[in-house]
Amino acid sequence: MLFNSFKYLVFLPVLLLFYFVLPLKLRNWWLLVCSYFFYMSWNAAHGILLFACTAVSYTGARLLQRDGGGAKGRKLAFALTLCALFTPLVFYKYSNFLLQNAFRALRIFAGLAGKGGTIPAAPSFDVALPVGISFFSFQAVGYVIDVYRRNIAAERNFFRYALFVSFFPQLVAGPIERSGTLLRQFDAPKRFDFDRAKDAVFLMLWGYFLKMVLADRAAIFVDSAYAQPYETEGMTMLFATVFFAFQIYGDFYGYSLIAKGSAKLLGFDLMDNFKSPYCALNVQDFWRRWHISLSTWFRDYVYFPLGGSRCSAVRTSLNIMLVMALSGLWHGAGWHFVAWGLLHGFLQLADRATAGIQKKLPVLLRRLATFFWVCVGWCFFRSPSLKVALHTLKSIGSFIAEHKQVHDFFYMKLDWTELKLLYVCIALLLAVDALNNRGVCVRREIQKCSAVAQILAVAAGVVFIVAVGVWGGTYNAADFIYFQF
Repeated sequence: MLFNSFKYLVFLPVLLLFYFVLPLKLRNWWLLVCSYFFYMSWNAAHGILLFACTAVSYTGARLLQRDGGGAKGRKLAFALTLCALFTPLVFYKYSNFLLQNAFRALRIFAGLAGKGGTIPAAPSFDVALPVGISFFSFQAVGYVIDVYRRNIAAERNFFRYALFVSFFPQLVAGPIERSGTLLRQFDAPKRFDFDRAKDAVFLMLWGYFLKMVLADRAAIFVDSAYAQPYETEGMTMLFATVFFAFQIYGDFYGYSLIAKGSAKLLGFDLMDNFKSPYCALNVQDFWRRWHISLSTWFRDYVYFPLGGSRCSAVRTSLNIMLVMALSGLWHGAGWHFVAWGLLHGFLQLADRATAGIQKKLPVLLRRLATFFWVCVGWCFFRSPSLKVALHTLKSIGSFIAEHKQVHDFFYMKLDWTELKLLYVCIALLLAVDALNNRGVCVRREIQKCSAVAQILAVAAGVVFIVAVGVWGGTYNAADFIYFQF
């Protein structure tokens, strides 16, 4: 069930109505049922996987809490629980990637031995990737680690914990919540709060604008260009890559805002997943602002246990590169994703080495340089393979270096009027982010106005989204990009 679908616009009001009408003791049960209904609307069978992930992590945490079997028994229970949680993720997401590369390595070694023809083609599994498996798996793993570290006590109530894992607003694309924040919110009774609801509406409107007006419009251009990278000219690929930077931001940030607003209507607070990332001064700063729930997850559960920056310079560099490579693999089973992660790791090392020099440079120059390198990374991220990404970068570089004549820029299924509207949307996003970066929250400022002005602002937002959102017979109500991860 997509946030940008008619089904969700029916689902959410019905859920809210019954949630606030039902007795307090029944509300979490209602949320749990609705969350599973929400998730199983994609594939009912995958609800079993979600339940299994919940049951395994709940049971493992309870065993860790009891501390039976001493330190060795506790470590064994911890290791077995993590293996059980990661196994479905590895199978569904990485099995074909691992098999293909294993057989490729075998063919290389066999070829060196003169027996290359004896290795058959790699087998493949034709299985649908469960929506959001990386998100709810990581959320469950984080919970188990927190219990193992004794940062929190294991949850006794299975159904409350099940709601923590399956809470519908952030189930399929995050943010990846921590048990210390979200789980405890299910204990307190929630009552309808008009001011919270009003703030939630503004959050959701901005999210719908980013998704349906900006991201889905940019997707038309980006998808057309990247569908034929060898036939598309360098300048068009350059614009497509820049547009993708705003498409993926608008798409993922839009989802996060709708999720945060939906949760807020119910009385729950989700973490902020973005903080004006394209205002970043370097790549390190970018990752403090982009997909915050994932970057902090890797920081707390991988980078710090490896020693973080408390090691030697060489070990610290290796830690950063490993974490960023894993982050790339988290996003997708492909070497182009690994290359994307390694590029960001290398750029972070460069930031550490040139920190003193960077501070002397103008802020605008630092932001433009950061955006340039982030866009280079997005080229790897968006391309279907490492080979295509390298060809695309070469094509863009050749166009810039040789000033080639443009022939087909306006043939990416967007006419000039649509392109101008896309430019306006990007400018609006950048303006709002710049204000947020300065501590000025636009929606808060609107809510300081009179009731009439606020109503008019909401009405204008709805009309604008309906009027210029990407609709019509050629429109494909595309899933949010991060659903595939």
